[in-house]
Amino acid sequence: MNEISPTFCMAKWHHTTIYLQTGETHSCYHPAPHKIPLQEIQIDPSALHNTTEKKLERLEMLNGGKPKGCDYCWNIEKLGDDYISDRKERNATIYTDQRFAQIKNGDWDQMINPQYIEISFGNECNFKCGYCHPKHSSSYYKEIKDHGPYTMVKNHRNDIDWFKIHEEETNPYVEAWWRWWPEVRKTLTILRITGGEPLLQQSTWRLLDDLEINPLPNLELNINSNFGVKPILIERLVEKANNLVIGKKIKKFKIFTSMDTWDSPAEYIRTGLDLELWEKNFDTYMQNTSLPITFMITFNILTVPNFQSLLEKMLQWRNRYNLTNSDEQRIKFDTPYLK
Repeated sequence: MNEISPTFCMAKWHHTTIYLQTGETHSCYHPAPHKIPLQEIQIDPSALHNTTEKKLERLEMLNGGKPKGCDYCWNIEKLGDDYISDRKERNATIYTDQRFAQIKNGDWDQMINPQYIEISFGNECNFKCGYCHPKHSSSYYKEIKDHGPYTMVKNHRNDIDWFKIHEEETNPYVEAWWRWWPEVRKTLTILRITGGEPLLQQSTWRLLDDLEINPLPNLELNINSNFGVKPILIERLVEKANNLVIGKKIKKFKIFTSMDTWDSPAEYIRTGLDLELWEKNFDTYMQNTSLPITFMITFNILTVPNFQSLLEKMLQWRNRYNLTNSDEQRIKFDTPYLK
């Protein structure tokens, strides 16, 4: 990577998260999301990722500079060579000769189709989790609209007057996504749909329908879901996922679901969570597919008192749902901490 520059990060070119409900993007979770100018996507829909701001940050990296939004990695690298920053991890996982050559030999402001996209089609969600934000939950947004913002939050704004939520049906950013999709699907290796709650958004189902008609055998498709939706939607998801995987229309399918602890503390953290409904939906998915699932445990102080109960449930679920003819662990979890 030092052939290009000592601060080069391939994520700026080939890794992106796009929030269509607010028209924002960033290339990893460390820099804050920035606005996607509407005039740019009207000219070229790939500006959902290739914004002028992001291209200027790429130029800075090509010249050996350190974009300020990437301070997380620069601070890690200051600690010495024994400390591996996310920049180096990203470079290692994204690298191919073709991607490297395209960046090295191309113009600094070229429009790149990334290999990894995380996409949020809207903020519609039936939960309003304590650590979430109205940008990402329509239920949370409505509560603040009706009752005003929480005033005890000190490190970020928790009101709704400073941003606009675009409705999915009339959203110019969603329209740009569908114009870009026929082209970007050619190079995509991982597509992750997040929310809001993706199973409540029509664009999720449109995309699943499209993959059935126009397969992408090299694509890994991931979906984040709270699994707190009506059972008919889980049944529909099971059918779609099985069709895509068994028909070899995609390479892999993974579900990521959220659960931070167990019993009443879990319902307290994740307002809207009904554990009885959640377990019913979880069982439907696990019994009717052979696909893996990963728990995203947002580890926080309210997780701690009853966390052992969740670990015990994990063991029960593994005994019940692991496939007897496979060594693969179907049920995994990670524990990113809430900061």
